[in-house]
Amino acid sequence: MPEWEHLVIRALGSTETELTVLRRRHVSPTYVRIQVADGGLLTRWPPFPSMWLRLWFDDNGRSHQRAFTVVDPEPAEGKFWLEFALHEGVASDWARTCVAGDTIGASLLGSAPPWELKKRARRRAAPSSTAAAPAMTLDAPWPGRTIIVGDPASLPAVNSMLEHLGDQSAEVWLEHLDPRDHLLPVTSGPQHRVRWVHRDDNGPGIAEALTEHWDQEPPTERDRVWIAVEAAANRQLTSTLRTRFELPKNNVCATAYWRHA
Repeated sequence: MPEWEHLVIRALGSTETELTVLRRRHVSPTYVRIQVADGGLLTRWPPFPSMWLRLWFDDNGRSHQRAFTVVDPEPAEGKFWLEFALHEGVASDWARTCVAGDTIGASLLGSAPPWELKKRARRRAAPSSTAAAPAMTLDAPWPGRTIIVGDPASLPAVNSMLEHLGDQSAEVWLEHLDPRDHLLPVTSGPQHRVRWVHRDDNGPGIAEALTEHWDQEPPTERDRVWIAVEAAANRQLTSTLRTRFELPKNNVCATAYWRHA
């Protein structure tokens, strides 16, 4: 892929920075954490739960982007961690081989706090309806269920959200392929119900498991759902929530974190 994709991201107003590897820590055979210096990014853009960056990897001379969550940010120190679920691909190859002092370009564009209303939706909303709607920030009380759906790729974002929920309850659904993924640390408390759903290449996965569960415990307009899984499963779950269960659009925050080749 030529550099046009990066040029488009810049033209859309991205904030650019260069990250420098500080150290690497293996969490499990399938997961690694890499601490980086932020190049001054977090002094310009204060971090928030699930904040993510586009990292630009070299793929045989072509620019290749992948999104990664900002983990355990330290704005005053100018550093944070990145977490990689290891598999085949240039991003994982970089994570396996990078050493202290290596650098990589990163772009901030499109990242927003969970359930943040679109600007257009805010403009269209009447003042009375806006005042009546409960705040969707993670640290504000929420009247219904908070449902978080992820997998090893989005686990850093899931953990950042659980840390900010405080004493509020949450249902957490995590899809996994490798049995060793159960070793991955989930930042959950007794008020968080965590369920792992196994997926294989031929069988059902998180979308089917959740749809079956929702048949028994249907989501309502009082619930909010955050989804960050594979693209096809992301579309299936989003469509089910909006059409079958008629959840308000702003109650569903969904991002495709990756896609099958």
